[in-house]
Amino acid sequence: MLALDPICSNDVLKYLNEKIVLLQEEICAVKFNFHVILPLSLQEMSNINSTVHSYGLQSIADIKLNDISSTNAVVINHLANMGFDAVIVNPIIGMDELSQVIESSHHYNLGVITVIYMSHAGAREGFGLNVVDDSLISNPLYQRLLQYSECCDVDGIIVGGTKVDIINRISSKKKLPIYSPGLGVQGGDPKTAAKAGTDYFIIGRSIIQSKDSLKAARLFRKQINSLKQG
Repeated sequence: MLALDPICSNDVLKYLNEKIVLLQEEICAVKFNFHVILPLSLQEMSNINSTVHSYGLQSIADIKLNDISSTNAVVINHLANMGFDAVIVNPIIGMDELSQVIESSHHYNLGVITVIYMSHAGAREGFGLNVVDDSLISNPLYQRLLQYSECCDVDGIIVGGTKVDIINRISSKKKLPIYSPGLGVQGGDPKTAAKAGTDYFIIGRSIIQSKDSLKAARLFRKQINSLKQG
């Protein structure tokens, strides 16, 4: 999966279209971060997603949705109108709000992928915190978020590819497909993540910031395909 998240571009629409056309044979989906979606109009983002779909790819809105149900419902409606296929949600909102997000999203045939553990170094300061439940039992926050996600039947979970120990713990009793960002520039290794239990590999800067994006994408795809075959 391509994380198509340029930091800056003089013509972002041209940039996005060119990268999608160039790399479409090497990927299965495109993930757009909030900072890419925000400056674009509904029509502009719809056109980008039409390009994504024209190559048989999926489009994911990585906005880590995290608000009250009425606000979430409006956001989901906008994302559906833009042509997205899935949205990334932060399950810290709790099971009631998460259930409503899933109901609203599935109404528009949008998948829901929840963030269980992010890939950056500081993620342990939040997702790794120990929390105490009503029975005074202490567990890491990410385990609580995983529980919410499993109980609400989300469509997939995000666990950073740099957090191999966390992937291992989750995949040993996995019920949901694991999507892992943080591979490449952030230090995550596809081979290590695959052995730990990652199902979908999200790669961005190692491809789009490469001097030869197509060559980089092909190398990653070949590596990942060989891991699956092995």
